[in-house]
Amino acid sequence: MSKKTAKPRKARDVQYGLLERGKYFMVVRQKSKIEGVYRRWPQLYTVFPGSAGRLTVTRDEKIQEFFLDNDARGYNWMLDHARSVGLFIDHSMSRLMSDSGLMASRRSEVERRLLKGFALALRDGTGAEVQGRWLDDTKLYWTARGKRRANHILKRVTHYIECSGDADLNSGWVQAATTESWTPDPVTAFRLAAEVAFRKKRGLLGHLDTKQRKAAHRFGGIVNNGPAPTQTVPSFPSSYVIPLLFLGFKRSVDDWDETAELLAHLLVLFGLRQSEGFHLFVSDVQFNDGKVSVHFHHPQWGRLRRPGGGQMTRQEYLQGFGLAPRNSVKDRLWAGWKGMSEDDVGTPGFFLPIAPLVARTTDLLKRYIFVTRPRLMARRPKWAGDHPYLLVSTGRTAGSGGGQVGDPYTISAFKSSWGSAIARLSQIYDDPNLAVQKAAGTTPHGCRHFYGRYLWTAGVPGEVIQRSMHHRSFEAHRVYTRLQNSEISDLLNRYSQGQSRTESFKAMRDTVFDMAHQFAHYRREA
Repeated sequence: MSKKTAKPRKARDVQYGLLERGKYFMVVRQKSKIEGVYRRWPQLYTVFPGSAGRLTVTRDEKIQEFFLDNDARGYNWMLDHARSVGLFIDHSMSRLMSDSGLMASRRSEVERRLLKGFALALRDGTGAEVQGRWLDDTKLYWTARGKRRANHILKRVTHYIECSGDADLNSGWVQAATTESWTPDPVTAFRLAAEVAFRKKRGLLGHLDTKQRKAAHRFGGIVNNGPAPTQTVPSFPSSYVIPLLFLGFKRSVDDWDETAELLAHLLVLFGLRQSEGFHLFVSDVQFNDGKVSVHFHHPQWGRLRRPGGGQMTRQEYLQGFGLAPRNSVKDRLWAGWKGMSEDDVGTPGFFLPIAPLVARTTDLLKRYIFVTRPRLMARRPKWAGDHPYLLVSTGRTAGSGGGQVGDPYTISAFKSSWGSAIARLSQIYDDPNLAVQKAAGTTPHGCRHFYGRYLWTAGVPGEVIQRSMHHRSFEAHRVYTRLQNSEISDLLNRYSQGQSRTESFKAMRDTVFDMAHQFAHYRREA
């Protein structure tokens, strides 16, 4: 009898990746069919001991409904909510498990333990040191997150509970389990905490002042957000701007991270938000008489010329490639879009007035469009198809981070390259304090602050800075022109001597300009 040949097993169309793991929950990235459409967004699972010592893992379907109701939100927004709700589940379960008598307590006592305890645990951590030993009844061993981070998490949990309660006041989700029917599992524990929270002015909500404004959550006295810090200006350090662009993305003598290098130049020279460069098409870059112009369009509603006449939206254009706008997807290709003034018709990028950097960026764009990108796309599998995006993947992350060579460049890949570039500068300049930190301005967004601050110190009027940074509101550009205390003192002294701000900061601009000339030998011709 001949042996039957086994049929090849069809690969499951599920992408799984662990994003967060708690004591009684986990958040994963998983492709699933919801309302007839495949979506990749965070899934929240509860994990608790079941019968025969086995773990019971259950997906929270309610949060899927919550995400579906907020489908226009970004992937990171969803991930943040899933993570925050998971932390609430962990705390509720741990408190109820560590105090078996809590279920029989008065409502006020349940509220204090579950809700106020959660706020305090986020702010201060769990447990305490007693006679040289760290004791933690919850067994969570949380470290202190501080007021600002705790406030952020509480707002996310509040939003979720409030939306769940609005759906159906009598649903099992917002009703507390009774003492008789209570079982020690995370779902029931969370429902109890959510029910108490909802009845306390709808989901941790309260009023913090006599104006009766609705608060983000009801524990403002414990973890109030507080005023935004004003001492540190999150602008990329001017002394490292040029080294970043010329040296940061040079891996070796003949190995450059060209995609990340080009994007870094666009961030500095155009003052972009980090995600805006990921929406550029090749056709958005035009060369004329040796000069380059770059226009930015809304990822969905920006207009393109239709073959044969007329216009079409970029969303319609992308459909021809089997793609969706990157601000509307919920997978690794996601890139947000906050909005640019006049982005519906296409708004131009305005170069920072530093001639050597303008010339270098022009050269890099030529090289990337006519040499680097075609070379990468030639290595792309035919079945993967073509696409119009300017920035593409080198394929270094294929197999680990997923994707193929020539795929649209991802934010996660750029963050990794950016971190390596900052670490490289730290080593070159022997500066152990140089690291990726928002407060130090060394994140990609720090380049946007450098752009706005540089224009202001050069004496550019506010209305011109507003247009250059594509702000719809005039007031929006002011946060990018905030100065350090020492700079304010120096500026006031120079004003007393009859000097303008352009003279006060001339030394800073001269340093950047001179360094750009000094590093000019690193320029690579297309």
